Amino acid sequence: MKNITVVTTFHQPGLALYGQRFLESFAEKVDNRIKLLVYTEDCNPVNPNPEQITILDAKQALPKLNAFKERWKNDPKANGIPPIEIKARRPRDHHKAFKWDAIRFANKTYAVYDACVRSKDWCVWMDADTFVHSDWSYNEFKECLPETSWITYVGRGKGSQTWPECGFYGMNLNHPVCHEFLKEFERVYEDADNGIFLLEEWHDSFVFGNILNNMKRDFPNALDYSADMYLREAKTGGGGHPLINTVLGKWIDHMKGDRKNTGKSLPKDMMITRNEDYWKS
Repeated sequence: MKNITVVTTFHQPGLALYGQRFLESFAEKVDNRIKLLVYTEDCNPVNPNPEQITILDAKQALPKLNAFKERWKNDPKANGIPPIEIKARRPRDHHKAFKWDAIRFANKTYAVYDACVRSKDWCVWMDADTFVHSDWSYNEFKECLPETSWITYVGRGKGSQTWPECGFYGMNLNHPVCHEFLKEFERVYEDADNGIFLLEEWHDSFVFGNILNNMKRDFPNALDYSADMYLREAKTGGGGHPLINTVLGKWIDHMKGDRKNTGKSLPKDMMITRNEDYWKS
């Protein structure tokens, strides 16, 4: 049987707003053979199924994350304020701090590194602002992770020059290309001056997409769940909420952004007709 470990992380505000709900939905709906590894940031969630879910304190489990935050805590460029040269060529969006907040998104990337070391076969990142709305069997989950792919992800359409939607991606730990990807993903944070800070943006999804696109040139066998979803090529791809319109929407909703406050994606987010009861209500 193929091992599948899902990983996520959240802090105290996230726990209250969506994290506990995610844990309970995962325990209720996802096959017990699929494990969940949770890295918490200054919070203590209730574990609804200790047999399936392992909860770790990020400050104890992720020393490299702690060192990264300490190293860059006083540097504006790592905390949402881009360098002057980026401000000059990005007058329309340089105020969007998340694009350059390396500290904020490092929690996610370092959790992924550590979880992959602890896991076998497949390690899957899933954002904690996700809700598992329908029963997800082991075989259904496994079919979303084909052995022929070294990685799976949610893109934004052909020609898109924006970052992937990193609410869900799978890493095939039995594939050597995946290990090269993870090695580079960690390097660009550990050697940030020669890594993420040489990029145009440095939130985790942009960094992920940059490395992914570079490696896909030589190793194209990466599964994009949204590959057939968009009908036209565009630099900006398919907008901001592709995940629920892929096969993954059969089982999960993703409360990106302000959707966290409503607890559900919006009717306007739908690009296809979904037949699951959750989406009909």
